[in-house]
Amino acid sequence: MDESAQVEFRPQGAVQIATVVVVNVMWLLVMVAAISFGVLYLDHCPVQPKIPIYLIGFGMSNIFTLFLTYSSKNSRKNSCTFILISFCLTILLSFSFGWFIAGTCWVYPVYPPAYAPGTAQYCHKTTYQFAFIVTTLMWVTLSVIFICGCCFCLLMCCRTVRARSRLIPSRRSFYGAIGDSNGDV
Repeated sequence: MDESAQVEFRPQGAVQIATVVVVNVMWLLVMVAAISFGVLYLDHCPVQPKIPIYLIGFGMSNIFTLFLTYSSKNSRKNSCTFILISFCLTILLSFSFGWFIAGTCWVYPVYPPAYAPGTAQYCHKTTYQFAFIVTTLMWVTLSVIFICGCCFCLLMCCRTVRARSRLIPSRRSFYGAIGDSNGDV
């Protein structure tokens, strides 16, 4: 592959790398916990039996996403592998988002379930609360990302409008005019 076509990466500071590693390890641990709760209490939520299945699928898809994300960073030299991993990552992220929406539809409507075993509205307390908290935190995170993205777009639009007034002369001026003329040449 042509060296000039390679993507240039700027050096990253130690604090930035450490932060990314710590956040990814914490997220990995949360996803392992989600899978564990889903497997251990698979039959302990009769009010909505899909909640433990949601936790298993959510955890597995996020772990695979982390794995593929780091695999794609190591395969940039082989373009065929990079394209294949990027395609799989796109499919996996689409599935994860759909699964998250489905989980939201399963977790929120049964709030609050009964935590006493034997009732029709029963769901294991720790499993349900874990699913509720993880789902809520994901919605908060997605909302913050969306709001920051909108603010960034608004900022870029304002910068473009401000720069436009400096780059494009008014209709009454002439590009080569010198002095106080009204645009009449």
